[in-house]
Amino acid sequence: MLQVKNLMASVTDSTGKETVLLRGIDFSVQPGEFHLILGVNGSGKSTFGKVLLGSSQYKQTGGTIHFLGEDISDKPTFERAQMGIFLSHQSPPSLEGISAKEVLRASDKASTHKRTLFRFKKALKESLTAVGLSHDFIERELNVGSSGGERKKMEIASLLTIGAKLAFLDEIDSGLDVDALKMVSDGIMKFSENKENAVILVSHSETILKYVQPTHVHVFCGGRIVASGGMELALKVHENGYNAFLDCETCVKN
Repeated sequence: MLQVKNLMASVTDSTGKETVLLRGIDFSVQPGEFHLILGVNGSGKSTFGKVLLGSSQYKQTGGTIHFLGEDISDKPTFERAQMGIFLSHQSPPSLEGISAKEVLRASDKASTHKRTLFRFKKALKESLTAVGLSHDFIERELNVGSSGGERKKMEIASLLTIGAKLAFLDEIDSGLDVDALKMVSDGIMKFSENKENAVILVSHSETILKYVQPTHVHVFCGGRIVASGGMELALKVHENGYNAFLDCETCVKN
């Protein structure tokens, strides 16, 4: 599904200074897989997701990104989204004057599957139920007056509604109480039930591992992947921290 080879990326500030953020990422995802990304703050985790979606904040300076067999390195963000890549927000924004239903319907119309209004409404109601949001929630202005938990639930409801294939979930579990975390996790696992889909989850929390089942675990440091494995790697990190991965010979700090 996704094949990333030697991906490099940088960001340029207002003074023209360029900072390298990704330093040669090799990463592949097959349908049905669930990848967990761990790492200290500033290690490149969120940057990786934004570069996958072609964010204008960042410049891809090397390497390739193939999705569904096609090189998408030069494609704009909206085309990558239309192909089925979904990126959640760490802090979902609010939009005054426009409802959640209008946003999702516009997204659905722009997608390749072209569902009827009836099928869209059915999918939306099922998605809201899956994450514990009332059906009238979608009539409200998007995230206006919503709690942090409601915003994160809406991100997962959006993922389930629009028919994405690859979900990059950037700290979707941060700031959630136990009940909200359980509902969000249930929504993620519902998405994963379709073995044609795949998930990449960025997280700092051990708690979510009670509810989701990663098949692959990676540790980011200094814009590189410095370790990969299974659940045993996640448990090692949560038990011992990141010190074992902060070797100056393998981790170039930003």
